[in-house]
Amino acid sequence: MSTEFWEARPALRHVLTVARARRVGPWAVLGVVLARAAATVPPSVALPKTVGSRMSLNLFIALVGPSGGGKGAATATAMECFHFSGPHVQIIPNGSGEGVSRTFRPIGTKPDDPNPVSAAIFDCPEVDTLFAIASRQGSTVSAELRKMYSGEQLGFANAGKDTRSIVEAGSYRACQIVGVQPLRSGPLITASDGGLPQRFAWLPTSDPEAPDEPPPDPGVWKIRTPAWNRTQPGHLRLVGQEQELAIPDAASKAIVAHRQAVLREDPNVDPLDGHALLTRLKIAAALMALDGRTIVTAADWSLAGYVMDVSTWTRERCQRALIEQSRSANTARALAAADREEIVSDRRLQRCKDGILRALSRAPDGRPVPHNQLRRSLKSDVRDYFDAAANDLSNEGRITARRTPKGVVYQGPPVDHTSTPSDLHKHGVDHRSTVDHQPPRRRQRTRGKNRATQQTGDRTA
Repeated sequence: MSTEFWEARPALRHVLTVARARRVGPWAVLGVVLARAAATVPPSVALPKTVGSRMSLNLFIALVGPSGGGKGAATATAMECFHFSGPHVQIIPNGSGEGVSRTFRPIGTKPDDPNPVSAAIFDCPEVDTLFAIASRQGSTVSAELRKMYSGEQLGFANAGKDTRSIVEAGSYRACQIVGVQPLRSGPLITASDGGLPQRFAWLPTSDPEAPDEPPPDPGVWKIRTPAWNRTQPGHLRLVGQEQELAIPDAASKAIVAHRQAVLREDPNVDPLDGHALLTRLKIAAALMALDGRTIVTAADWSLAGYVMDVSTWTRERCQRALIEQSRSANTARALAAADREEIVSDRRLQRCKDGILRALSRAPDGRPVPHNQLRRSLKSDVRDYFDAAANDLSNEGRITARRTPKGVVYQGPPVDHTSTPSDLHKHGVDHRSTVDHQPPRRRQRTRGKNRATQQTGDRTA
């Protein structure tokens, strides 16, 4: 079907050829070209009142690819290789929400004057930048974007004349291009509660079928902008001072059927899919403008459906990348936590062993110590490791465990009185000098101011 899509029309074939000649993604080039085509349609031309009020042709495009994936190159190719007759539509970097309205009505514009600028394409190479602006305290970028998509009133009725900027609904044409890295698409994906992801056509910057040898560069494709004053049947329908496009029955029926299901609270229907259907109709209108026509045909609607299939696949790829990133982060955190727990556990086990050896070394005459008494002698945070520690020490031959009628008792290794102090330390015995076989003599107390030299069983000090 991909080949059938690109071969369906000469303009689409040119998109594919020029993209491959310049080694950029054809879908990304198409997205920018469609935004430019939609921007050539006067703001007075809109989609009919299929549901609710008239709807603007303002089109949002997300160019999806990794850093260095060719978003900028695709945009440059679309700008250089397609020429639309008529006034040039400027591409403007995104700024604050107030900056959107100021684009169409700069400072100094009188309230009754028409918009000095009636059409603009806003470009944000990285979605991070767009949402960093939106996250500023008091920022209105997200709200202005949603209104801009629908062609609603923009701006703010501030008290000061210099800061007041109101752009009336339906008086401007605005398209938005955003560069999106899959692993950084979270802010846009998670804005689904307001239907923002469905307002974008998500198109990849890659070309998995790119040939080894690029085709010759086909040059510039020229599009003749049609006359937008045909209001006879089958072309444009005049409604007051505004015009409505004729759209195919298939589009009207799909939109109405979805709206009916939403009104009836069908649990199998996502209300936000209505934005996706509207985006499809806007793409169909852009394909119409790319051909220099004023009627949206059934073929436009069908081709737009294929573009939306690519969009859905690309958006879901971003969602999968975010899920995998989250899973990897969770795994890393879990492994780190497990490592910490293992280190803490090993440390406590060793402390428990050291505590057991110390307690047994202090037992009078190396007498056995009952299980409960030995366990209680340990600090509370290592007692749970007692059984494992005692078992390890027993297997190592450093202590002995013996069952008695009153329970298990433990003993340290027999003390070798001929051992050196360093040997004794290995068995948990704390001696500063050699071991004396004789118990120490009682110290003789003296009365009076002067005391005699104390007898300690060693040489007189």
